[in-house]
Amino acid sequence: MVKSADEERTKANSDGEREGPAGTLARGLAILDAIVDAPQPLLLGEIATLTRLDQSTTLRLLRTLEDSGYVVRLADSKRYAPSPKALLPLPLMHPINQLRRESHSILIELARTLRETVVLVLYLSTERMVTDIAQAPGSLSPYYNTWLHGPLHGSGSGKALLLSLDAEQRAAILGPEPYKAFTAQTITKQADLERDLATSAERGYVVAHDEHHLGLTAIAANIPTWNNGHVGCLVVTGHSRDMDEARVADIGLELVRVAKLMPYQLSSLRSVAHVVGK
Repeated sequence: MVKSADEERTKANSDGEREGPAGTLARGLAILDAIVDAPQPLLLGEIATLTRLDQSTTLRLLRTLEDSGYVVRLADSKRYAPSPKALLPLPLMHPINQLRRESHSILIELARTLRETVVLVLYLSTERMVTDIAQAPGSLSPYYNTWLHGPLHGSGSGKALLLSLDAEQRAAILGPEPYKAFTAQTITKQADLERDLATSAERGYVVAHDEHHLGLTAIAANIPTWNNGHVGCLVVTGHSRDMDEARVADIGLELVRVAKLMPYQLSSLRSVAHVVGK
């Protein structure tokens, strides 16, 4: 997160070097990102280096973050660590946390059955959030952040989200074609993508085979709501070498089966649907 924030919020100065993020809020968020993402508590100088801010500005903002309850200063080591509020901002009884607890055993059983990584993704408008993940022995670890930024037209969760929208909504969020190609398999034309999604709608699941990363295949099925909408999806990601047509079909149909049952098994799903506007 620090790197992306730095890339998005910095600018080149006269000698070609880059300055730190501009604006008090952006600087404070960059500091918080640095502390949350760090594998261990950080010293003042380390935070200033990561965020490309001077130490006086860094110290001033750290004190504000302390006062706001987002950062804890470890007096014995003069290091800064994220507070419980920063690490787990949602209350324990928040519907999303309740959904995570209720669905975990389902994901674990699904991962064991399919012998693949299984991920639960929620839709927040046109954004995708990883809520939980379950792995089988030897399965992949393809997700490192909760906010997914993989291409909508070239990833399993992205295609599933597109499938939950109508053609007009898809065109609006995808923008003009050709879409960006990540591999030779990426779909870059609107007509081709619409045909792919039509096929996906008929079978109930989407497939992204080598479309974002060569060697990776993702299969996803949408989780329905009670008003014919979709609150999120279940995604399986595995090695493409193991994903022949029969294997993909077996996984896809199992994802569809489990996804359709989730509204009846998870009492928190209705509350989550309200939280995310579904």
